[in-house]
Amino acid sequence: MNPFRNSIKNLGWPVTALLLILGVLSSSDLLQAQRRRQSASSYPAEDIEAGSKHFVASCGVCHGVDGRGSARGPNLTQGMIVSRGSDEEVAAAIRLGVPNSAMPAFALPDGEIKQLVAFIRSLGIRAAQLVVAGDRDLGKQLFFGKGRCSGCHMIRGQGGLLGPDLSNVGGDRTLAEIKQSIVSPSLAEGTKYKAVSVVTLKGEKIAGTLRNRDNFSLQMMDAQGNLHFFSSEELREVVLQEKSVMPESYGKLLLEAELQNLLAFLSRQTVEE
Repeated sequence: MNPFRNSIKNLGWPVTALLLILGVLSSSDLLQAQRRRQSASSYPAEDIEAGSKHFVASCGVCHGVDGRGSARGPNLTQGMIVSRGSDEEVAAAIRLGVPNSAMPAFALPDGEIKQLVAFIRSLGIRAAQLVVAGDRDLGKQLFFGKGRCSGCHMIRGQGGLLGPDLSNVGGDRTLAEIKQSIVSPSLAEGTKYKAVSVVTLKGEKIAGTLRNRDNFSLQMMDAQGNLHFFSSEELREVVLQEKSVMPESYGKLLLEAELQNLLAFLSRQTVEE
């Protein structure tokens, strides 16, 4: 006889009712999350874009320009109000502030608050679920042309191998994550494509991106897309850079319109499309 099962059985109806209530609440949470995903595209692209500018000006100093938080403010890509609350509740937190916290009230016009809500919501929504402002076709031309993105990144078999495959970037990442990986790649969460250069015992110098390393071996890919496997004993010198191999200059090199076009193109890259 299982004593735990027997004790639960003896409690009778209240436990059953509680389990049913918890089940209903869980289903309700799932339905709310599903509705938010389904209505993600209902946020106008221009509202998200305008909201991002308001956010940087009014909120970025505490919550970070990407909304992922800092020592002064919490991460806005998660949390009870942001992830489960309604748009009205998020707007109220902006308009009235949060009691017993460092979050002040903001006396902003309703239109600006609406735009801020749209942007904050976009932080937790995959880019492919949003209508992103910009010209997709011009973004594609930039990716495979002037921007030279395809020299390192591949989309559906076209492009290079030095950086991550972006065929499903719109389905994997939020719009804010994609933007940060372009303008501030070393700050991007989960950066793993780090630059490495090695000198073999024969004096051969090879530079590229690190794929894997342990106490006994190192695997890397050079700029031409060639994979190299070395045992630790074959290497005289290994220089590893902690920052991403992605250039940090795209935020300055690209015009604002060009960056928006590139975001529009990348946001539509999903394996389902």
